[in-house]
Amino acid sequence: MILFSIALLSLTVPDKGCNLSAQWGTKLPKKSANAHEVRDNGGEALWGVLRASDTSLEDFASGAARETPRRPILLQAAGTDCAVVERYAAIIEAAANCAPDWCVVSYKPVAAKGE
Repeated sequence: MILFSIALLSLTVPDKGCNLSAQWGTKLPKKSANAHEVRDNGGEALWGVLRASDTSLEDFASGAARETPRRPILLQAAGTDCAVVERYAAIIEAAANCAPDWCVVSYKPVAAKGE
């Protein structure tokens, strides 16, 4: 049973060797409740619940960079191929001038509020 659980876990987590720059952190800031969340929806990015082409993703990230105070940008990578994660990260990083304390990639699903 334990081996089965480990096998399932390995199917949902991408290779932690994704090639992201040092501008990406892996530790969520304490004030991440209002983070901008980006995830893959079958090859198309979602910014929160909005579908985002590469151009829209760039626009959203650029807008997030101008917010005061800054809200973290959380790139959800659980179950996503590294090539997709790297593409989204490059777009966001260029538009938002990321820093590891507010551009974060998460390889684990974030628990919903109340869980």
